[in-house]
Amino acid sequence: MMKILVTGAAGYIGAVVSRTLAAHGHQVVGLAHSARSERAILAMGLPARRGNLDDRDSLEAACSDADVVVDTASADHAGSAEHFLRVLAGTGRTYVRTSGTGIYIDLAAGALNPVVHHEDDGWTPLPPLRRRFSIDQKVLEADGEGLRTVIIRPSMIYGQGASEQLPVLFRAALKHGFAGYSAPGLNRYANVYLDDLAEVYPLVVENPQARGVYNVAASECDSKTISEAIGAALGLPVRPFEDAEEGESVLGHVWNAAMGCNSRVDARRVREELGWRPRGPELVPEIVEGSYRRLWGPKSITVDTGQEAEAA
Repeated sequence: MMKILVTGAAGYIGAVVSRTLAAHGHQVVGLAHSARSERAILAMGLPARRGNLDDRDSLEAACSDADVVVDTASADHAGSAEHFLRVLAGTGRTYVRTSGTGIYIDLAAGALNPVVHHEDDGWTPLPPLRRRFSIDQKVLEADGEGLRTVIIRPSMIYGQGASEQLPVLFRAALKHGFAGYSAPGLNRYANVYLDDLAEVYPLVVENPQARGVYNVAASECDSKTISEAIGAALGLPVRPFEDAEEGESVLGHVWNAAMGCNSRVDARRVREELGWRPRGPELVPEIVEGSYRRLWGPKSITVDTGQEAEAA
């Protein structure tokens, strides 16, 4: 059993990671940046410590007796990552950073890119992602005899009706009355079910040989198929955007560009070295029939006549 501090423990990723680590027998403490997140962590049956990514003293106090720091709070907060590395240096402890395969995105505008990235392919990210990549590099450089560092790069995460990308697409479809995509919609995103991603963390924590970067993906899907699944879940038509201007008016400049990108990864290393085996539902069924339809789709309501009516 190890004592593990989890940052972002009340968040979408961190909450499931915290529960998974605890289920594997570890003593998990959640870092809470607010009273609300503290209550959420306590509600999971886990102890909480107050701390803020911008407050170095609170971070140092929170991880003072931790064997492992699992950082799920922010992939783009350089200051906190650098401070954890300084505090943990020479202690023989472990720092696990959650980054993301978003560093591999291109600007394909809906076209297929045949390139599939592995962890050490020398890729140079687009300018908006270079800060995240530079943090990854600093974490890798800090690995040594007195500190073990690991970077987990999840692909597009889905599950529980949430994620970073999918709610953007659902809200846009509901607002504009159709599920749209950048033509021809052949660009592909690697993806991973949230609970399957969480199982990577105990594998990394418990294996002292686990070091460096692990891309984490179970499958991949093209953007047209994702939009068709969203349309099916919502009962809305699906079509390509007429042009980039319409895409930006529906999704906004950043998300229209992002959802037309490819982010394809080779995830053999996490399977071969750590024995990771994803078991969750695939992306499209989870959208059409699973948590996304339950959360975002039409709701069946019972009226006084005893008959069912559909209400959005």
